[in-house]
Amino acid sequence: MIKMRKGVFRLVSGKLKQTLSLLSIFAILGFAIVPAPAFAGSEDASAPVASAAEAKTEKETEKAKADTPQVSVSVRGDGLSVKWKRLKSARSYSVYRSYRRSSGWKLLKSGVIGRSYTDRTVESGRKAYYKVLAIKAKGKKSHYSEAVSGIIYRVYIETGHGTDIKNIWDSGCIWNGYQEARLVIPVCKATAKHLRSKGVYVYTDAFSGNNRNLKWTIRHVKSHDVSVLLNIHCDYRYAPSGTMPLYRYEDQKELARCLNKGVHKYVKIRDRGLVKRTDLDTLNNTRGYCVACLFETGSIKYDNKLLRTQYNAYGKGLAKGICDYLGIEGLGKR
Repeated sequence: MIKMRKGVFRLVSGKLKQTLSLLSIFAILGFAIVPAPAFAGSEDASAPVASAAEAKTEKETEKAKADTPQVSVSVRGDGLSVKWKRLKSARSYSVYRSYRRSSGWKLLKSGVIGRSYTDRTVESGRKAYYKVLAIKAKGKKSHYSEAVSGIIYRVYIETGHGTDIKNIWDSGCIWNGYQEARLVIPVCKATAKHLRSKGVYVYTDAFSGNNRNLKWTIRHVKSHDVSVLLNIHCDYRYAPSGTMPLYRYEDQKELARCLNKGVHKYVKIRDRGLVKRTDLDTLNNTRGYCVACLFETGSIKYDNKLLRTQYNAYGKGLAKGICDYLGIEGLGKR
């Protein structure tokens, strides 16, 4: 038995009563006395532990993830390649496409056995979304994959003149032994090279010796969903020096403006201005299929040396103009 002096007992008793009174006041005012939280790494037995329900949910999430195709999209050739990781239980896969993330899904291809599918019917210059579904034994299906997106731009670079519709060589204008149809080939190649460096898919006859006629090109543009057709020429010997983009419609005029601005960023050459023409197949017969421009790069006489020596800079300028028109970034450094 512990003995305590009478004065000490009264002092302790008084302090206890004060503490109890304060607790009573806190209770009346609605305050709660909460123990201090345990710090990370403490061995407090009261620290929260994941409940059985949380553990079950986490397990179900992992199971669903394992039963869902993991999908990616990239440009491949003139289409978008949809790739996924193989699911062990999958017999085949179905690929879906939409131009809106949350609706409008349509079956693109079913019964795909491999781990990829290339969509060559996707619209040029428009963001497309894809989902993949795995088909298992007895018709069972996996979860749909997350929607992934991609975009491809297709452009046609037409080399002026060259092989005509009768398969006969058309030189275009001539001066001092130089042919228009051959002089613009390096410019066309450079334009294609710079566009491809930005992931643009380019159709062109520049690398095959200018062997496609304009009629063939227009037919190709109509069947391959191209965003832009650029027909590259140079003007005859009596024409003054300078660029001269030709257009007919307002969207063609905007493309012509971007092209002209791009060229003058990289090449020092006179500017003859944008010119409206209503009599050109390039501008008339592609209407509704793509935006076209016929670009006169300069005079075969007065700009001859520039076209022969600065074709890479010229091509970069034309590529810059197309990228600016399409909204493709990154081709801006001198």
